Amino acid sequence: MRNVIKNYLAVFRAFGGNARNFLLLTFLLSFAQNIFGLVFNLYILKLGYTRDFLGTLGAIPSLTVAALAIPLAVFIGSVPARKSLLASLALSLAAMTGMALFTGRLPLMFFSILSGASAALMAITSMPLMARSSSEKERQHLFSFQFAVSMVAGFAGSLVSGWLTGLSGSLLAAGDESAAAYRVTMLAACALLLAAGLPALKIKEPEHGSKHTGSTFSGFALGAAMVVLAPQFIIAFGAGMIMPYLNIFFKSGFDLHIASLGFCMSLMPLAMAAGGLVGPWLVTKIGRVKAMITFQSLSIPFLATMGFSGFLLPTVLAAFARTMLMNASWPVYSVFMLSHFPAGQQQAASAVYTAGWNLANALSARMSGRLQMDFGFTLPFLITITCYSAATLFLSRRFLKEDSKKAVGQTALKEELE
Repeated sequence: MRNVIKNYLAVFRAFGGNARNFLLLTFLLSFAQNIFGLVFNLYILKLGYTRDFLGTLGAIPSLTVAALAIPLAVFIGSVPARKSLLASLALSLAAMTGMALFTGRLPLMFFSILSGASAALMAITSMPLMARSSSEKERQHLFSFQFAVSMVAGFAGSLVSGWLTGLSGSLLAAGDESAAAYRVTMLAACALLLAAGLPALKIKEPEHGSKHTGSTFSGFALGAAMVVLAPQFIIAFGAGMIMPYLNIFFKSGFDLHIASLGFCMSLMPLAMAAGGLVGPWLVTKIGRVKAMITFQSLSIPFLATMGFSGFLLPTVLAAFARTMLMNASWPVYSVFMLSHFPAGQQQAASAVYTAGWNLANALSARMSGRLQMDFGFTLPFLITITCYSAATLFLSRRFLKEDSKKAVGQTALKEELE
């Protein structure tokens, strides 16, 4: 274990300037967004809106990402990554500030669209940038580190959000679960988001970055791509049923105080961070596809326990385990996906993946808002379990042989870790 940790640290020190700046950007952005996100759903309900409208707001950003990802990939193919990242941060700041200050139905929907536009820019820029800023040996580690960093930031953000909301409620004498206290927390998150602009300014377009203006989708085989992307699209639909409403699930199911809710929610990104760091290790042992299948299969029993135990401690522990296992496969899948496309098509693949994921997730989130009003969380959990099982089965049937035929980067990773 000590050697593994040493090698992880050595890999981190070997990262170039772009990779390090992007990791810092990821931390600051995720920290601010998780402070905001912990209370946003609660804030909307406190304003008097129904869960049906909350489902609409939850679906809008994902639908916007789905609509914009491919057009943006076509038009920003030659735009430096730094400009795309700064534009994404500016849109995110405007969206978060607007949602904190305006309470009308139409303004909230408008700023949700801006939030989706920001996410689209970030998504189609980040994966190709990381791929261009790392060697084949470093790539799995960089993707896993980026995922882990965002989750550690989420852990810290959720803790700070619960504490800050309680403090705001006390200072305002309005109650620590009032709309005013939630708004102060959201505005504080907006202020913190500004810090993410500093590392973004230091990011440079890699010298070996591909310049292929107007040819982002040249030679791109959509049919073959859809086979590679299908397992994640199925997972996206399942995730949309539950994950956007996890704070509501804990709050309504166990009547938690905001500080306790912040603690419970902070465990989820911490679990994701742990899973993200375990991923590269397991890849060296059994290969990428087997690692993804293992993580996803083991997470399903915990998902069922989480949804149906009815007791707080087993639910929290099961949620932690499910989150760690299911999300450990995400950075592994990202490298697996990109390995199926040449460098010149990776931005196109990222755009299609982003559009498909968010479309499936948005439709599911919108459906879940209505299902919760009629069935609570029972039916959404059953749908999620079914989707996760189907995706794992598809991955096993279609791609399991790849581990024996080729192990992309596996030998290099194993030598590095051992």
